[in-house]
Amino acid sequence: MKSINSVIKRHKRLFSVALAVVVAFAASVICLAITSPYAVYADGTKVRNPYAIVAGEKQVALVADEKTAQTVIAEIMDDYTPKGSQINEIVVDEQLSASKASLSRGGQPDIVMTGAEAVNYVETVNKSDDPIFCVTVTSEQGAVESIDREITDEDSDKMYEGETKTKVEGADGDKVVVVQTVSVNGEKVSTQVVDTTIVREAVNSIVYKGTVNRNSYIEGIVLGSGNGKSVASYGMRYIGNPYRYGGTSLTGGIDCSGFTQAIFRAYGVRLPRTSAAQRKVGKGVSYSDAKPGDLICYSGHVAIYIGGGKIVHAATPKRGICVSSAKGPGKILTVRRVIE
Repeated sequence: MKSINSVIKRHKRLFSVALAVVVAFAASVICLAITSPYAVYADGTKVRNPYAIVAGEKQVALVADEKTAQTVIAEIMDDYTPKGSQINEIVVDEQLSASKASLSRGGQPDIVMTGAEAVNYVETVNKSDDPIFCVTVTSEQGAVESIDREITDEDSDKMYEGETKTKVEGADGDKVVVVQTVSVNGEKVSTQVVDTTIVREAVNSIVYKGTVNRNSYIEGIVLGSGNGKSVASYGMRYIGNPYRYGGTSLTGGIDCSGFTQAIFRAYGVRLPRTSAAQRKVGKGVSYSDAKPGDLICYSGHVAIYIGGGKIVHAATPKRGICVSSAKGPGKILTVRRVIE
């Protein structure tokens, strides 16, 4: 009987020890569960198993999970890669990766960021003088640029000083320029042209530049622009005014070449003083092609054609300024067009 009781007592002691061990183990598990480290969002929400964005071996930022961490890394690399360029090389001095965060026990819990917050934080720090890591990208991009035409002047003795006329219009050319760019963390640090291809050569412009003094006259070149009919009509306003040899006044007395000179002067055209000199100005045309405003030149006389076979001129002391038949003063030597 004693033997049975001693066995029972021994088993009770063993059971008590086993129960104490089980209780202690359960308590330790519960304690660990209660005190295991965690991270929190800015609003205090706990995150038990956050993921870290790691540069080399350094935790850079914490996010909620692995997917978010990989997305952050991808967005950062995309922001640091030039758009629309051919990428030749990407070098990262501290390799980026995502791994379960290593959290510290005690003290303030680590802060978990949203994906957008993590991207902004990393890129902001990387702009400082002490970046977390550096992404160096070498890229190339081509662009079409204009090749400016050159303008060359050619002297012309058929034009007055200050006058110009385009001989060859010319055209700008095109070239494709390839520029190599090196950027660090999205910021350009160097650029250089590595290739240039001419697509279309520029054609240079050539411009005639007048060399004849304004006090001279160029035979075969009109002296100005305007309406010949207006010139003829203006001359007819002085019909009936007196003729005076050597005179220059449209109202007080004027001779034939003085009359034509004064009428054309009102239209900005300067004619020489004598009828002989006026036979050489402007551009010669046939009488059959004469238009109002043309000079009709005779031996020792000059008039303004008004159309219909008629002229207006300072004729003689007896007739004064009048309208006559174009063939009345004698043989027509030449017809000169001085404006058109």
